[in-house]
Amino acid sequence: MSDTIDVGIDLGTTNSAVAVAAGGRVTVVKNNDNADTTPSAVWLPRADTVYVGQRARKRAETDPDNTATEFKQLMGYEGTAMRFVRAEVELNPEQLSAEVLKSLRHNVASALGEPPDAAVITVPAAFALNQRNATLRAAELAGLGSACPLVQEPVAAAFAFGLREQAGRGRWLVFDFGGGTFDAAVLYRDDEELQVLHHAGDRSLGGKLIDWALVDRVLAPAVAQELGLKDFTRSVRRWRGNFARLKAAAEQAKIDLSQNESAELIIELVVDGQEETFEVTLPREALDVVAEPFYVRAIELARSALTEADLQTEHLDRVLLVGGTTLAPGLRERLADPVIGLGAPLDFSADPTTVVAYGAALFASTVRRPRRAAPALRPGGFALEMTHEPTVTVTDPVVAGRVHGDPAGSWTKYAVELSNPDARPPFRSARIALNAKGAFTCEVDIDARQTSRFRVALFDGTGTECALEPGTFTITHRFGPEFEGIRLADSLGVQHADGGFSVVVRKGVTLPALGHRTFKTSGALRRTELDAVLRIPVAEGERSRGERNRLVGMLEVRSADITVDLPMGSDVEVTFEIDVSGMVSVVADVPAVDIQTDAVINLDGVAPPTPPQLREQLREIEQRLYLLRNSAHLAPQAQQLLLTFDRQGTLTTAHEQVAASDASPDAAVAAEDRLRDAHAELDDVADALAVPELVRDLDERLGYVEMRVHQIGTERDRHRLTDLRARAEDAIETRNSKALRKQLDEASEYHVDLVRRSPDFPVVLFHSLEDALRSTPEAASLLREGGRIIAAGEHWQLTLINHRLLLLLPPNLRDPAIGIL
Repeated sequence: MSDTIDVGIDLGTTNSAVAVAAGGRVTVVKNNDNADTTPSAVWLPRADTVYVGQRARKRAETDPDNTATEFKQLMGYEGTAMRFVRAEVELNPEQLSAEVLKSLRHNVASALGEPPDAAVITVPAAFALNQRNATLRAAELAGLGSACPLVQEPVAAAFAFGLREQAGRGRWLVFDFGGGTFDAAVLYRDDEELQVLHHAGDRSLGGKLIDWALVDRVLAPAVAQELGLKDFTRSVRRWRGNFARLKAAAEQAKIDLSQNESAELIIELVVDGQEETFEVTLPREALDVVAEPFYVRAIELARSALTEADLQTEHLDRVLLVGGTTLAPGLRERLADPVIGLGAPLDFSADPTTVVAYGAALFASTVRRPRRAAPALRPGGFALEMTHEPTVTVTDPVVAGRVHGDPAGSWTKYAVELSNPDARPPFRSARIALNAKGAFTCEVDIDARQTSRFRVALFDGTGTECALEPGTFTITHRFGPEFEGIRLADSLGVQHADGGFSVVVRKGVTLPALGHRTFKTSGALRRTELDAVLRIPVAEGERSRGERNRLVGMLEVRSADITVDLPMGSDVEVTFEIDVSGMVSVVADVPAVDIQTDAVINLDGVAPPTPPQLREQLREIEQRLYLLRNSAHLAPQAQQLLLTFDRQGTLTTAHEQVAASDASPDAAVAAEDRLRDAHAELDDVADALAVPELVRDLDERLGYVEMRVHQIGTERDRHRLTDLRARAEDAIETRNSKALRKQLDEASEYHVDLVRRSPDFPVVLFHSLEDALRSTPEAASLLREGGRIIAAGEHWQLTLINHRLLLLLPPNLRDPAIGIL
């Protein structure tokens, strides 16, 4: 067994795979059916029997009450357990995924002689924290330990493509369209490094949505018409078995249509206890029509990843195809088109169904195995701790280690000798004296593209060999560039009381990462209010409106934790720490009361939305869309955004998922994602309609800045003003609402800075507060006192008055810089 994990698992929505790295090579492990992939399906015909894989998938059509499929996206959601009627048991999605992982682990044991006790497991880049956490729980339930590293699926694919000898140099895009999720990753490779530049993805965009769209829009209506079934929809439970058959037929049709121009479907359905045969010929064009909105969305996400990496499609050297959906000719034709697609050469040299597992195993070969508890030393025995890199790209690495135990005298009387008799040529070091702490370093020779196993012998001052455990270590040579690290897929930050969102750790940083930012409380916390809690929502996403991002946790400061009252506007210092698997811990420090609190990130309490909640959100979106369509003629950019909204079929897909949510929690999760996306896309339309107002506001704000610069500005301020105006003019010329907002925010912040530097700042702030609080009774006496101070010319006394007035402001009027908008 090597010192690295070496096992990589692609835990997929529809199919899963496992691969093992050994001796410089990667092998995809076949299952008991001699197949490279195992369907992610579980069948319990009775309480003591569990089937996983192809046999279980077939039972989804004939025994849906005792079979579970497509449960990956439901991991981490409470209330989504599947009841197996005949076995009279319930299994939640983590337990079902654990059964799939157990099956893959058994396949490795059959191939290698022993089951792995750890593995690198892939997850979609867009997976939420609760889903990542549930994946780790599933791994532990499957016997893979609690420390399995998680790696993003497109990163694993990048490993598989990028570390091949013939890969060459260039900028590539991993286009990973799997059964349940979509990920795009832009990467760069040269002779020295392999670097993932940016991600974009959708955890609810996958081939299964195309399958269901084919069922809902083509097959089910045809069945209902031919057989005269008025209530033949997915939401009616008695048709569950028939819809499972239609879904399986749609999957098979996609496979057939990847090779043929049409597919002949013969489906046996059960109606009122009688078998009915439904036959239909499905042309490839019918599939392409149904699938087009999903293809468009995936391509738009890929373009977004390129934009975030400051690249255009013409900068791409190739597009690497990953996932079963990329086998569709219609998608490949669209991708290759320079106008509606990406226009770069398509690379499908790797098997799209196993390349993620292959890359995960490659990555696993670079990850040290989890450290185990040191065994109890035998009397007179010693323990070896190696701290070298387990995988290297040179053939003469330096290794380091330390010996632990009870030496006879000083460690400096001891020495170690390293050897590898199986090397070509055999390697043996000189005897290396330990330092005073029992440590040593040594340069060794290793075989290219192989795993080298070294024996370490320990000798005391008399030259006698001592018992040493473990007495060996391994080091693997890997050809190719160095990997620059996994990047954060979604920004993490804090949601404001007024609905805004501030990023603490930005998307794209290399993991592990640490972020820190100071916020101000929007309310007071008093010791006398015994059950009072100050809550600060933690969210992940890229939208400036907090509600459009995913809530992942809550920072809580309780009245019981404080020794003095905490006034509104107190500083809260928030620190985010993210490990290489993307798991997050958050700590809040409140200097005013000298306390520190961890975020209460309850990853076990996330539940799918209810169908009534989803229907209400859908109605709200339809109303917004109606109003925006009526105004879109006022802004060409708004019209273009609505066209993209329609082409991506966001609303149509949302309707289908909301309708299916009555019978499927999986559809409810997908519907929630689509509705959140729809709101965010309509936010962009509203922003585009706001361009004229944004231009006016920006011009006005720049006028204020220019006036202040003329009054008190330095030469540096004049240069900054020139630069600010140039960038503002670019934003105005492009009519880009996001760019305009960015420049308006920058101009406003600069104006605040200039105002604060101004000698009359206390007076300006007082008059602003006077306007805001004129009708507030609690402020009356403070406003009279402030007026008296100004009349007397004693402006320095305004500081305390202003501070007390700021505490009376409602949260939506507060500004982080000066306390008022």
